[in-house]
Amino acid sequence: MRLNYLDVLKAFAIISVVLYHAGLLPYGYLGVDLFLVIAGYLTTIGLKKKILSTNVTFLSGYFRFEVSRVVRLLPPLLIAGIVCMLVGFFAMLPDDYENLSQSIVATNVFGNNILAAITTKNYWDVVNEYKPLMHTWYVGVVMQFYLVYPILFYLARLDKRNPKNTLMTMIATLAVVSIFVYFGTTNTAERFYYLPARFFEFAVGGIVALLYNPEKNSPFGRVFLYICYALLALLITVNMEIMPAMIRLVAVVALSVVLICSQDLLENRVTGNSVLARIGAASYSIFIWHQIVLAFCRYLWTDEFTPVVYLVLVVSTVLLSWVSYRFVERGITLALNSNKGKVWLYTLIITIFIALTSFAGYVYINAGVVRDVPELYISKNNVQRGMHKAYNDKIYKLDKPFESNKRHWLVIGNSFGRDFANVILESPVADSVEVSYIFIDNYKKSNYAERFASADRIFLSSLGTSEESVNELELVCKTNGFNTGNLVIVGTKNFGTSNGRFYRKRNAPDYFKQRTDMEEGYEERNDRMKSIYGDRYLDLIGLVIDENHTMPVFTPDHKFVSQDCRHFSMGGAKWFAILIDWDKYLH
Repeated sequence: MRLNYLDVLKAFAIISVVLYHAGLLPYGYLGVDLFLVIAGYLTTIGLKKKILSTNVTFLSGYFRFEVSRVVRLLPPLLIAGIVCMLVGFFAMLPDDYENLSQSIVATNVFGNNILAAITTKNYWDVVNEYKPLMHTWYVGVVMQFYLVYPILFYLARLDKRNPKNTLMTMIATLAVVSIFVYFGTTNTAERFYYLPARFFEFAVGGIVALLYNPEKNSPFGRVFLYICYALLALLITVNMEIMPAMIRLVAVVALSVVLICSQDLLENRVTGNSVLARIGAASYSIFIWHQIVLAFCRYLWTDEFTPVVYLVLVVSTVLLSWVSYRFVERGITLALNSNKGKVWLYTLIITIFIALTSFAGYVYINAGVVRDVPELYISKNNVQRGMHKAYNDKIYKLDKPFESNKRHWLVIGNSFGRDFANVILESPVADSVEVSYIFIDNYKKSNYAERFASADRIFLSSLGTSEESVNELELVCKTNGFNTGNLVIVGTKNFGTSNGRFYRKRNAPDYFKQRTDMEEGYEERNDRMKSIYGDRYLDLIGLVIDENHTMPVFTPDHKFVSQDCRHFSMGGAKWFAILIDWDKYLH
């Protein structure tokens, strides 16, 4: 039996998530945490009936549960994956199509959260807005929970006298461990994407399911309950800087528990509203399709959301979600009601899974290249995986002492430093200098002292360079006998958020004349650092920015300046190598 008040809570959660991804609700992503608590609650109720109160064997019961979860979760993802691969084939640049195909494979095996933690690492990075499947990390966490959670029920059943209490103890213990992991880890990607740091959210829902009896009166009063509902809305909608994000999440989880424990009071015309309940019932389909629509809108149409654009987005999301819910989700329910329907359903799922995963894997192996892209030196007849990576990562081999009588130029930095080293090697002075590279986290080590002492110039080029980081480097320079007057702070750079916005116009006459705004904060940071360091600051942005404060997308010879809008492509490195006045640094 469906409970309207829970479906309304799901509607509240999915609307929050959608508004967040549309840029309208800064804390709307916390709707996912409400979903996790509800998932723990409903899963525990189901498993308690199927496992704790029966004698079903572990292998049989566990296998059937996992199959039922896969059959519910996977088909909408497969349909979405097919649509993404088709649209991406015609619209995307190779890097983006390669990343999409990688995400398709990871999503199909419920591992996109692991992929995101390893690659993107940052859920809030603006580049994620252009990724159609960036949000399926959530499905990965949920499925991984489904893999682990039923085992606790079978272990609890070993206690013949009081399995419920044993189960409660195990869930509560793991919840405490999970909270320690959540607050204890310094790796934000692991905290956000991995199950150990998320388990407590499922667990509190599970504990509620074991303790709460909806047939009895609500443990909370009506006034207190509505205050909690209002507080939940405030936490998700209002930007309160005084509350840290981690504490805000825990508060959302706590309020979710209160609302779940209030069936008798919330099953009314407002908080059990039938229209909202229908939205909640279709929340899984809405969740899958909303980001796909938003990402391709940004990639293919516009990232400036006017009222007309929002209207198109809403209509598109509603239509796709309705089709997915009506014909896929409910179709699965109908098919599972008959043995013949099950056979056809399982066969269809396996066939589509193999075909889609194989095709996405093939695209990934071929680096996402499905056509020539001369703007990036890419030819369909000469495909190499990691083409941009190979060009950039060769700089890491320069982490070695100076060996020649040429001028010694030491570059210190992260991937931006690697970029600048490439610019030097592409420059007219490349034959006059020897370049050595040190990764920004390593330069304080004592084994680099000789390199500092023998350097003629040191270039600090790092994303996020600050006064503090410059001061730290200057101290090491002085300690090792290097004149800080010969230290050059290389400025930051940025060329927008996604080249897909420009590639979509590849048949337009003004294609190569396109320019872009920088991401927020880059120009301000550049101006501040330039005012502080004056002649010692190499202003890369100042070399190409125009009076409208926009940056070029293409070089004069029609190459993308950057393949990812942050790092130089080979074309970008060659162009900036010409723009910089190297004589200033040779003497």
